[in-house]
Amino acid sequence: MGMWKESYAVGHELIDSQHKELFRMTDELTAVLRRQDADSSAACAQAVVFLKNYVVKHFADEEALQASLGYAGLEAHRCLHRDFVATVLEYEKALNESNFDNKIAQRFAGKLIGWLIYHVVGEDGKITGMVRSAPALKLRSASFTACFADSACEVLSQMLSITVEIIPETPAPVCEKSDISVSVGIVGDRPGSAEFVFPLVTALHIVQSLTMMPDVDFGDMADSALREIANIICGNAASRIAETGCACDITTPKLYRGQRPVASDGKVVKCDLGSLSVSITAP
Repeated sequence: MGMWKESYAVGHELIDSQHKELFRMTDELTAVLRRQDADSSAACAQAVVFLKNYVVKHFADEEALQASLGYAGLEAHRCLHRDFVATVLEYEKALNESNFDNKIAQRFAGKLIGWLIYHVVGEDGKITGMVRSAPALKLRSASFTACFADSACEVLSQMLSITVEIIPETPAPVCEKSDISVSVGIVGDRPGSAEFVFPLVTALHIVQSLTMMPDVDFGDMADSALREIANIICGNAASRIAETGCACDITTPKLYRGQRPVASDGKVVKCDLGSLSVSITAP
């Protein structure tokens, strides 16, 4: 069973067919990495070359569609495409220089899984009206944490095709020894960090649901995918906060395993796959 789900369709025949092809190649790449046999390096190299060339064609077709529709978000969408092409080229360079080191390949696959799924369901869906843009945010001091928690609900619900909600008046649990936590730095008028704490079982369920691989463990691929999800959540929240006139940007996510101090006044986000906490820590 592959990662593509019919709920990912944006309603345009050409774009959907290209998305399916990208998902197919991503499925093949992850399968190769899981085998780790003698031919895995060559197969991985072929997959990277294909992806590098195919996304350029796909992005050009997608941007032409947006232009023909007079899509207001074309320039912002074009920037997302440029950034991803740059990421693929960086990974290609790192893979070639390392003779396709498995750790780097796993991280590339995790990044690809997280980015591709959200980009298709969360960004491309806006072009054809399958996904509405997030409403304008009226930021209050008390809602800073809520903005990141709201973004977590939106991103996870779109990526996983399930209901995700904030559980009101529920204190965030302490980060335990078996937990996975991701920290994303916040810079601007209100510096600090956004902290996401996932029980290990929740982190595994999320990655398994995205990859459709029930036996995946929490290795480098899952690590990279979870960091990319946190990056998307925080990027969306920071953009909405910046639109209110409050300068806000984020830094590269860092993932930790095990117990570490996080703010106790965070929000608890829950879905069928488990729960996680979202909190904002001041410097």
